[in-house]
Amino acid sequence: MSEEQIKNIENRPEELAGLPFYQDLPHMPVRIDLEGAIGEFLNYDIFQLDGIQPLEKRHMEANNGLIGVNASTESIAIYKEEQVNFQLIYVVVNAYGFREVNGELVGKPYCISLVPASKRGEISSVPPEWLENIDLERMDGVPKLYKGFNPFRGAFGLHMLGMHDYSNIESDMLGFVHSIYALADRFEHSEVLLPGIPMLQGHNQVLNDYKKYRNNWYFKPFKKLKPKKIWGCDSPIELFLIHAMDSIGLNPELQTIICEDGFTVPSFHKLWENHKSRKRLKSITDADFYFPDKKLAVFCDSVAHHSSPEAKKKDQAIDEKLKKIGIRSLRICGRDIAQSPMDSARVVEAELTKSV
Repeated sequence: MSEEQIKNIENRPEELAGLPFYQDLPHMPVRIDLEGAIGEFLNYDIFQLDGIQPLEKRHMEANNGLIGVNASTESIAIYKEEQVNFQLIYVVVNAYGFREVNGELVGKPYCISLVPASKRGEISSVPPEWLENIDLERMDGVPKLYKGFNPFRGAFGLHMLGMHDYSNIESDMLGFVHSIYALADRFEHSEVLLPGIPMLQGHNQVLNDYKKYRNNWYFKPFKKLKPKKIWGCDSPIELFLIHAMDSIGLNPELQTIICEDGFTVPSFHKLWENHKSRKRLKSITDADFYFPDKKLAVFCDSVAHHSSPEAKKKDQAIDEKLKKIGIRSLRICGRDIAQSPMDSARVVEAELTKSV
């Protein structure tokens, strides 16, 4: 395994090391509170990512409408005839803010990624014959972990099965495998079936938008051995700040889309849940963190991307647009967050207590 593949998150603020369960998690059962953080729709969506994907109409017909996690004899025959190969894809969750609750450690997700299985630094590909001799359902039930999973650098660390060792590493570098699916390297887009989602029935434009997203994001074969983000933080400074905010009881939305009409939504899945499509979205910006009750948008501004006169002018224009729809902006320099995320979190806390 190369040094790049086990690269830790750099420039960690030392003051975070004093947070409970920030590193060296004890050997206890671990649960990530996905639905509480990402919502019912996204939780349901990634729950469907198991077995062989995508689910296609001709396979459903060949199996009389019943398809399980493991490939049937009928489906294997179709895949052999069409010379389809498969990549094994892991749905990986990174978490923070662990707390002991009733004998288990409960964490909050800060990033959900897709990563392909690999061997000797190359993406693995398997033929239909491999699926005949593997129990995907049983495989999905075995606890799996990437020890050293850095979603910002594409480093994935050591893949572990069964009993896990959480020692000698920060807890936010543990990549918990939520599920695994076998991705067909070719399929008919027009035949892909969506999971049944009652809340979207009758909203055809939204359904089509959701289907397009799944086909392009979940079902596009990997060409590079690098995680693909589904949801969550975009940078280490955001992670540092959310660690600190969590420690003082602040729980914002992550990566919230803010629109011209004042509509805010923390993910595309929440957008579809509200019966809106991306086509109709008139976005002003994405806030790194958002407190909907206080209408406060927080931006973690890196020096590299926000210090030039052009960048400052663009940020100011965004702030003015947000002000017009009743949303306040708080911009915190990435350098300040790196120096003291706790001080930065208190700046956010102070802004939240201001009367509007």
